[in-house]
Amino acid sequence: MMQARAMASGGGTGTLGRLVTERLRKHTPAHRALEQAHRAFDATSDTAPHPWLSPFDVGRLASETALVLLDLGEYDGALTAAEEAVALRDAGRARSLALARISLVDIQLRRGDLDAAVTVGHDLLGTSPTLGSVRVVQQLDGLRAALEPHRSYGPVREYLVRFGDARRARMLLLADLIPSPGGTRQ
Repeated sequence: MMQARAMASGGGTGTLGRLVTERLRKHTPAHRALEQAHRAFDATSDTAPHPWLSPFDVGRLASETALVLLDLGEYDGALTAAEEAVALRDAGRARSLALARISLVDIQLRRGDLDAAVTVGHDLLGTSPTLGSVRVVQQLDGLRAALEPHRSYGPVREYLVRFGDARRARMLLLADLIPSPGGTRQ
């Protein structure tokens, strides 16, 4: 799976034609690596996981597949995989559910569906408000930055207000883990 992600997300700069050519060149190897990851998962899914490890399960496979397809610009496939990842997570896996919903909001934004992004965003804010995860907070900040250009749209503006309130509450939970902007811990 990591190989597929690396192949899909490699960036480049230059003219549009060169970028398109580069994307097409990466497309096939990334898809092959993704298919290989799915086959490997299918071959090992019957194996009992070690009791100390969090298993790489079908929900995680769906989440990673969504990210690979998102990196490839295949938004419809990414949307399907992200929706599957959210459906496979329950409240007991709050961090995984939050990360899957963050991906789903990002995909909806890239597809240009602000209403769907806001709807999933509200679901996201309801995902275990006491979840204290630095990674989730960092990805939420990225999501907020992606939504800011759409602030003039009423539902996005209202969501960003609610988002700000939820972020402040999460930051209180993480005050000892995340340094303040001045470089010292809060």
